[in-house]
Amino acid sequence: MSRRRRSPTLQTARPFFRAASAWPAAAVLGLLLCLVVAGPELWGAAALKTSIMRSGEGPSADFLLGTDRLGRDLLARTVTASRLSLGLALAATAIAGVLGVSLGITIAFATPRLQAAGLRLIEVLLGFPGILLAIFVTAIIGPGVESSVLAIGIAFSPEFARLASTLALSVGGRDYIAAARVLGVGRVRLLRRHVLPNIAETLTIAVFSTTGAALIAISSLSFLGLGVQPPRFDWGRMLVEGVESFYATPIAALAPATMIATTGLALGFFGEALARAMNPLLWSSADASEADRESGNAAGVTTAARPDLTLSDGTPPLLDVDGLTVTFPAPRGDVVAVDNIDFRLAEREIVGIVGESGSGKTQTALAISRLVSYPGRVAARRLTLAGRDLLAADARALDRFLGTRLALVFQDPMSSLNPALSIGTQVAEPAVVHQRMRRDAALLRAGERMGEVHIPRPEDRLAQYPHEFSGGMQQRAMIAMGLMNDPALIVADEPTTALDVTIQAQVIEVLREINRRHRTAILLISHNIGVIAGICSRVLVMYAGRIVEDVSLATLLVGPAHPYTRALMASVPDVAADREQPLQTIAGQPPDPGRLPQGCVFAPRCDLVRARCRTDAPPLVALAPRHRVACWVAHEPAP
Repeated sequence: MSRRRRSPTLQTARPFFRAASAWPAAAVLGLLLCLVVAGPELWGAAALKTSIMRSGEGPSADFLLGTDRLGRDLLARTVTASRLSLGLALAATAIAGVLGVSLGITIAFATPRLQAAGLRLIEVLLGFPGILLAIFVTAIIGPGVESSVLAIGIAFSPEFARLASTLALSVGGRDYIAAARVLGVGRVRLLRRHVLPNIAETLTIAVFSTTGAALIAISSLSFLGLGVQPPRFDWGRMLVEGVESFYATPIAALAPATMIATTGLALGFFGEALARAMNPLLWSSADASEADRESGNAAGVTTAARPDLTLSDGTPPLLDVDGLTVTFPAPRGDVVAVDNIDFRLAEREIVGIVGESGSGKTQTALAISRLVSYPGRVAARRLTLAGRDLLAADARALDRFLGTRLALVFQDPMSSLNPALSIGTQVAEPAVVHQRMRRDAALLRAGERMGEVHIPRPEDRLAQYPHEFSGGMQQRAMIAMGLMNDPALIVADEPTTALDVTIQAQVIEVLREINRRHRTAILLISHNIGVIAGICSRVLVMYAGRIVEDVSLATLLVGPAHPYTRALMASVPDVAADREQPLQTIAGQPPDPGRLPQGCVFAPRCDLVRARCRTDAPPLVALAPRHRVACWVAHEPAP
């Protein structure tokens, strides 16, 4: 049943109050707001009333915080000073934000030469401490309220400029910015629609933290005699007067100091919570978490009991996946990256997952490895490895189990290897961490594993760094790292994508040897069905997050049933084909995961589409032993 859509205000409020700092920060700032509004009217007269006869009194029923050296009520003065103190801090932050953000974004969108000069200027200005720059400006303009606000605003503007320029340059390099420019979107609209919304979260935190810093800076100027001048007073001015009589009445200095510190912290924590609420990804995440609690589940993981399944030969599966779903929250509803897939993997079996980019292959691997990043959510009726429930285990026990029973080989070994550590240190680390093996013994095993994956002279290579290895050697080192704890399953996610065909064949041969020698099952993920067919005994074809065909290699080579699998096979280049003819391609594009078509997800690109295909989603059913397909027209011969 679909959930009722909540209002934007409620959507943003939920992630705000889920931040640990939200409640105390909101309570403190709410109290301060009341003091700012009502304080001067209620306690303003008492704050100015002097009584030499009651000078320097301690806390009492008449004066809860005591009196200063002129007999004025310290509580009344502290409350009354809140309006001026916070008002000056907000004004200074507004000046700093307007000047800094305008300068930073202007620099980010300037010509390369002006951009370089502007960035150097910001670096020079940041070389001076803000308070010293404020003192310098105040010395030129003269002491007073207006000059102190202007001085702090100017002094803090370089920090906003650096932040805005860095964020804008980062966003400006994204593909959607380039696409908007190609479409002729003007600079102002580009800034308003594409740049500012993507940097608003970080700028919000900066505004609130800078407000707290501005409060401290303005109080410091008042403390130095350059800010608020008598008879006006803020917390900084009160601090000056309190320090002069600190040993007689310490509360006179402690009261304004406490207010400055508390307000600064509350502003910072409130900004953090507000920035969290501005992130639309967390709106749906908050609703999804609530739905999990309402259905009796926790931590975004759904489980349901199901009897153990066995393979056709009566043995239990090594990997059992049933109803696996991976979703990510989005402003318009959850995006389903993996949609209720079901498969099993036997010991020593090599199974491939193939499909175009965005079909859900990598998210499936990450879900099995329990590495789906927040705010993604994993749900399954059953997800077990070697009989161990991967959804019910606690995090620490699960880390130990997966660290020894499962190994991951990622697509880009250079980004997976730490450039600051030697190859030997990284390959040996799994045994040191999970088996508590001594470093020298772990390095000895690392050399053996590197030899198994055909790295020449492994004992000499242990001290080398990743940049000294070629791409193929780096991938072999990653495989050797995975073998350190003798895993039962290796998940290889596009392990040959960045390699030439010769090295691809060598890596595939290494995986085949590992499967034969260590009896290790392999789940190989690739977009290249030719690579999959070269090593796997069974193939899972994925499209738009769903398994559309589960087929043995023999059937795949003879003739697959699903039109998408047929199209993938036809797209594999054939050296015997006529070079004058264009390469086979699949018409159209994969669907947007957030806007999947009704019925069969492949229907818009299928040559055999029928009326039923556009309305009803086909289930994954057995077409023959060891062959399942999700297609209404799978029984029809290939065109």
